[in-house]
Amino acid sequence: MPSLNIPKDDLLVLKGVLELGEAQFSSLISAFGETKPTLTRRQFVQEISKKVKDIQPAELEAICRVVFILYSMKQRTGIPSQELAEDVSKSFVESIAKDFQCPPEKSGLLSSRIKTLLGFEKTAAVAAKAHNVMTEHKHTFCSARILSDIRPVFTDTPELASAAVIIHNLQIGFHDGGTGEHEEFYVALDTDDIQSLKEVIARAEKKTIALQSILKSSNVPYLEP
Repeated sequence: MPSLNIPKDDLLVLKGVLELGEAQFSSLISAFGETKPTLTRRQFVQEISKKVKDIQPAELEAICRVVFILYSMKQRTGIPSQELAEDVSKSFVESIAKDFQCPPEKSGLLSSRIKTLLGFEKTAAVAAKAHNVMTEHKHTFCSARILSDIRPVFTDTPELASAAVIIHNLQIGFHDGGTGEHEEFYVALDTDDIQSLKEVIARAEKKTIALQSILKSSNVPYLEP
């Protein structure tokens, strides 16, 4: 595999992993093993932070970010953990050779630590993959709001309204799956439409409960938002 082009920020994170004390790294590994899989990476990092007290939160978050990148690379390319760890370690040494002396034993230590971090297929690997599975759609929901107003109805004369109607505009914000850009669209609703929308949502909530029950009986972990 050709040498990897590792961004400077990630090089600093890998350097931090290499410089962790044995007790710190053991604490990190224990947390990775004890943390249940989560739907989002942020949730996983939050759970890890509760268990690891001897690594600064910002450094811990950076380490998890790089680990997730490596898991995604592993899943995308199919490269075994050992080979990926060795490639990353080799590229790390080549990239920082001018600024930081890295003896062979240190390179081996980094490779070993990366391989260990890539060994949590039922926890960290799930968190790395789950969000992608959840958002692999053309459009993914971002936000919603309803703008309501009264609109007069004029018939004979523009000076006096003959009646009025209530109109609701449903604004849906979403992310484009291709570009990642935030977009919006609007749908006009009347009061009956609002009721229909409530009924559809209530039905979806009942389906969620039923599907959760199926997952529980099948012993497949359910990743909650």
